[in-house]
Amino acid sequence: MKTKICTAVAFAASLIGASAASAEQGFYYGGSLGVLTLESDSFDRTTGGSVTLGAVAGYRFELQNGWSTGVEASFDFLKNGEMSYDNGQPSCTSRSPDWCDVDNIVRLRGFVGVPVGDNFEIMAMGGFATAAGLAEDGPFTFADSRAKGFTVGLGAQTETSFGTTRVELSYDKMSKIMPNDYNKTLEVISLKTSILF
Repeated sequence: MKTKICTAVAFAASLIGASAASAEQGFYYGGSLGVLTLESDSFDRTTGGSVTLGAVAGYRFELQNGWSTGVEASFDFLKNGEMSYDNGQPSCTSRSPDWCDVDNIVRLRGFVGVPVGDNFEIMAMGGFATAAGLAEDGPFTFADSRAKGFTVGLGAQTETSFGTTRVELSYDKMSKIMPNDYNKTLEVISLKTSILF
């Protein structure tokens, strides 16, 4: 997991340009495109990865010295959230009570933005995350499931001719699962680009 995080951080840094302009106070909305990795642990470990399509909406407050803060909600739809065991066997096969398919992830979070130079802003984010999908809840029983936990992230954004462009890296860890007959965790690392208006 640490190697995946380091690789994603390096990739995100390479995507961020040297110039940006601060966004304005008020409501904003937009869409996103990204990639993510999934990992679930219970008796065994399952992993997966997917492209994501999403939407984001929030409210931004301008503070002194160019700093900003705000709240936002995002919804990511996974194109292929199916997971498998280390040997490649699909996890929706009643082998152990892990997550086997993740459909979507919702995040509710706050953020703080800090200007760097004249036209560049970096952001720290944190809050609540929830995921919906399919997990085993007993022998040969796969139940619609929902996980809840926390999310943290780092991002950078710039103004472009077609809106504010943001690149962000986030980490979600969810362990409160319903139904909860078996303990299992779900960890997500995602890298995405959003266009905001």
